[in-house]
Amino acid sequence: MKRNRILAIGIALLLAVQLLTPLACAAGTTLKLTAPDKLPDVGQTFTVAVELTGNTGLGAVQIKLGYDDSVVECTGIENGALVVGMLAASNPHATRDGVGAILAAAATTAVKTDGGIVTFTFRVKAAGDARFRLVDAVLADTDGKSLSVTYSLPALITQDVGSESTGSAGGTTETPDKPADDEKQDEDKKDDDGEKSEEETQPASFRDVTRGHWAFASVERAAELGLVTGYSDGTFRPDTPVTRAQFILMLWRMCGKPAAARAASFADASADWYQDALSWAVEKGYVNGLSDTRFGPDAPITRQQAMAILFRLNGGQSGTELTLTGIYEQTFADSTTIASWAKDATWWAVYHELVSGVGGSRIAPEANASRAQIAAILLRYADQFMTMEEAA
Repeated sequence: MKRNRILAIGIALLLAVQLLTPLACAAGTTLKLTAPDKLPDVGQTFTVAVELTGNTGLGAVQIKLGYDDSVVECTGIENGALVVGMLAASNPHATRDGVGAILAAAATTAVKTDGGIVTFTFRVKAAGDARFRLVDAVLADTDGKSLSVTYSLPALITQDVGSESTGSAGGTTETPDKPADDEKQDEDKKDDDGEKSEEETQPASFRDVTRGHWAFASVERAAELGLVTGYSDGTFRPDTPVTRAQFILMLWRMCGKPAAARAASFADASADWYQDALSWAVEKGYVNGLSDTRFGPDAPITRQQAMAILFRLNGGQSGTELTLTGIYEQTFADSTTIASWAKDATWWAVYHELVSGVGGSRIAPEANASRAQIAAILLRYADQFMTMEEAA
């Protein structure tokens, strides 16, 4: 289990601000990184300092510095003067979207002075190219409007902001809109898309999830692990809502298809293709019926229902995320729509980066979860809480 993960303030709040309209800054607003021109000898340490000048009002910041962990390791992260007093979190070895060192911080009152944001300390493990990259540089005011900045980078570090940036060091670049893997949705899609009760039969690859699709890697890997399959026409139908029966089936596969001691007994859930999965999930207490006699196998599963089931699967114990409830509730505009029974599970899922948000500022608890979203979420769960043998 990965325990030293960045606190969800850096995930939820800063994923939210990078999707909003950039706010023009005064000319000369610069994010400057300072580092040696080349790597020191093996065994030696060095620092990469990040500072902001021309600051007109900083309310939130996330900096991620990517690196090759076979060449260097991050041994320390020190908050700069601009971050002191903010709610901040850091992770020297974040692994989502490539290895990197992250600092995330936010405040309710804007900081308007210039100064240091963070200093990363590294140790050289082996000779080679450390491949230092400025992967994320998200800065926003207290209203959530992102700030446009000019980057000043040393020779040791290249710019890779947003992973698709076309800017160059020293140029003005705005962070591109980039939805989180599990969050892209078709706003015009109907809730009822048909075929929800059809058993999946076709393995990957899928003609409707090509390399250009946001969930391509997640769907392909989930299929390779046997967590998901497709339909007989060669499609995956990534935007189709996942039904309650389909979700339980995927979960059961992820957990190694365990046997149940007795069969579940719901009057409306009799199809053979999900019986073993449903019996196991009910016996373990991971799912409940809509009533004593109805399970609702063909009903779409909502995002909060899926998070609640995964929360129970993981033991149902809250931790550090409970201390951030106030931040989460301010970050997500629709946090009041989360059902009381799903709040702990939702904040747990945000904290562990299983979900981040829809459209940047909504958690969308009552929205139907799509097949592509669920594939991505299950992979994140397996990567954090299960061994590869368990997830195979």
